[in-house]
Amino acid sequence: MRKNYIIATAGHVDHGKTSFIKALTGKDCDTHPEEKQRGITIHLGFSHIQLTDDIFAGIVDVPGHKDFIDTMISGINGIDLVLFIVAADEGMMPQSYEHLQILNMLGVQKGITILTKCDLVDEETLFYATEEIKEKTMNSFLENAEIIQTSVINGLDIEFIKTLIIKTLTSSETASHDRPCFSNLINRYESPFRYYPDRFFQVKGFGTVVTGTVLSGTMTKNKSLYLLPRNKEIKIRKMESYGSETQEISTGQRASLNLVNFDKEDFARGVLLCEQQYHTTALIDVELTLFNIPNHLDLWYTVIFYSATIQSQTRVHLLDKDKLFPNETCLAQLHLEKAVPLCIGDKFIIRNTSSEITLGGGVIIDAFPLHHRKRTVKVKELLNMRISGSLINLIASEIAKSIKPISIEQISNKLFKNINISDLQTLCHLPDEEAGEGTEVTQNQSISISLPDNYICYDNWFWIKLEQDRLQKKMIRYLQIAHKNNPLEHNGKLPEEFVSLIADFPENSKHIIIKNVLYDLQAQTIIEKREDTYALSTHKVILSHTDHAKINWLDQFILNQRMKRPLISEIIEKAKDREIDEKRLKQMLFYLVARKRIVHFHGEYLHTLIVNPIRNKLLNYLVEHPQGITVSEFRDLIDANRKICVLLLNIFDNEGITHRIEDNRYITEKGRQLLR
Repeated sequence: MRKNYIIATAGHVDHGKTSFIKALTGKDCDTHPEEKQRGITIHLGFSHIQLTDDIFAGIVDVPGHKDFIDTMISGINGIDLVLFIVAADEGMMPQSYEHLQILNMLGVQKGITILTKCDLVDEETLFYATEEIKEKTMNSFLENAEIIQTSVINGLDIEFIKTLIIKTLTSSETASHDRPCFSNLINRYESPFRYYPDRFFQVKGFGTVVTGTVLSGTMTKNKSLYLLPRNKEIKIRKMESYGSETQEISTGQRASLNLVNFDKEDFARGVLLCEQQYHTTALIDVELTLFNIPNHLDLWYTVIFYSATIQSQTRVHLLDKDKLFPNETCLAQLHLEKAVPLCIGDKFIIRNTSSEITLGGGVIIDAFPLHHRKRTVKVKELLNMRISGSLINLIASEIAKSIKPISIEQISNKLFKNINISDLQTLCHLPDEEAGEGTEVTQNQSISISLPDNYICYDNWFWIKLEQDRLQKKMIRYLQIAHKNNPLEHNGKLPEEFVSLIADFPENSKHIIIKNVLYDLQAQTIIEKREDTYALSTHKVILSHTDHAKINWLDQFILNQRMKRPLISEIIEKAKDREIDEKRLKQMLFYLVARKRIVHFHGEYLHTLIVNPIRNKLLNYLVEHPQGITVSEFRDLIDANRKICVLLLNIFDNEGITHRIEDNRYITEKGRQLLR
């Protein structure tokens, strides 16, 4: 199986990076006239080498001059091995150390130090140069790396270099000095296909071609991609990697893509080609480390932000320190001047606004955070949860950001993109360093994740308990108002009536949340179920002798109206004679409706002793006359006027025992069951 790697050079200007690559691969990476004229690398240079039958490596030659650090940063994104070049006659120079800090910050884990121009110095100078490298690379990924003494003039032992590169690339040992817990957690699952183009050109007969390094994922020919931040759909016509056409590219490969629907104006620093659309962001939470520089960062500080090919002026808001001093690490929120496509776990570098000094860098711990206007203890606790190395804490922190329930799919998409529910459940029950087999769980099955006590899960919807408590109080208040407005009603509210309290919740979560919160309130004996409704347990209907008398009068009054359909204004007027005000009257009407003494439909009231016999008469008629019944026929059947007949038929349609087709009514299955 073919294995693909990316190798990059790094080091001070004029220390022999390009010459070394030419000696190793036979290709000169300085192809631009300006580079030839000035004798330094300005643009990214690319070459490749086949190390074995199944191991291929793309080689990125990055500029070493301080003016081109931004180009260097975009070129070393996603690399597997660094060839760190130091000239023996000059030793570690400022840009050497700057490159080393950047590489270390961006999470490079493997490297080989190449000591060039050894023919130009004596043995003592060579000894001191070697010792200086060992000293300056302590506590970095190069701390225990091989140091190879070379001279391009006197020749290189190419086969030895190749063997050492193969050994280092395929070794399972790494020397990362990242915070291991967070990095390992984020890197456990591969993101979807992400590719930041770093070059653009037109090829006659083919059209648009871009080159870049596959940051993550796998892509096959003829698939569609999305161009961010424009959200424009792009088609791949042809792909090449290491000089030959290929049907598939994956993480770590240098590749050129022949694209359809990609125009010159689409190409800019920071554009991303990816397999799925997702939001761009101009606000990120980070863990930031300051390099060993002469100055410090204040609470708010303006910098230039770099990640992959992205470059943006940015304000740094320190969250857990008032000042950040050299070699210190802090939590911060970065305010970028433009929205860009970034993900959790992406590494970054910051430089001063004149782009003269590399200040530091870090890792994105939240690509879509809340805006931290205040540096509260809660904010710091939330961010520390994210970088603790615990997947449970990472999930919990994502839930805590939302005042609404969040689904497991939404959490998965925000954190890992391609992780599925089964994997997430498996991980949540394993130590952080383990990943084993878990029970298969489908998207519709309920999963069990052991969250802290202040978090809850309802059928794959996660929520912070504080917000559930607020909803419980809201639902209790809702019932209190309902009982106050209808003190004569024994029952409460239907479950679906509570949904209006959470109108802004995700649609699929509403009934699940209400059902479970009602269950919790019932378990606490705060509410109780009455028929199909829920009422406060403390709510009791207490009727005095006078109340009974007034209700009986109202019941008899509506019964006496027979089919005259008394107007509500008429009922109100009659009630006044009995010292019943309008509010109390409506409560009494509601009481009689709930007890099925009267029928209420669109502001009209009829007594059930009138409606029930007519209902039975109609249903029996429809059983014997399957051709249905018209309004005129129904009027003759019950000997009533047309208005009352239309009202009754509408009531029966609303009950679901009849249904209307054009001018006829027919009996429904529900109506037939009512007769049995």
